[in-house]
Amino acid sequence: MHDRQGNLFSPYTFTSVWGTVLQSGREKVFTFDNRLEMENKMRFLMKKRIASGYKVLYSFSRKSMYTNIFNSIMGKQAG
Repeated sequence: MHDRQGNLFSPYTFTSVWGTVLQSGREKVFTFDNRLEMENKMRFLMKKRIASGYKVLYSFSRKSMYTNIFNSIMGKQAG
């Protein structure tokens, strides 16, 4: 998931890219009315992808709230 930046329609937007080859993988842009909806969808998608066998390519965020979301999910998956 990347590009957690606002777009023309909402300030709460992110892009999810997945697949075996990122250059030709699937991509979907999600747009929300508020930050809570966006964060809940991010959590849902991360859990779903990891549970189905996807691996994390890398993790980076300038904002600690997104790092916290990721760490909380990865901690639950490891145990």
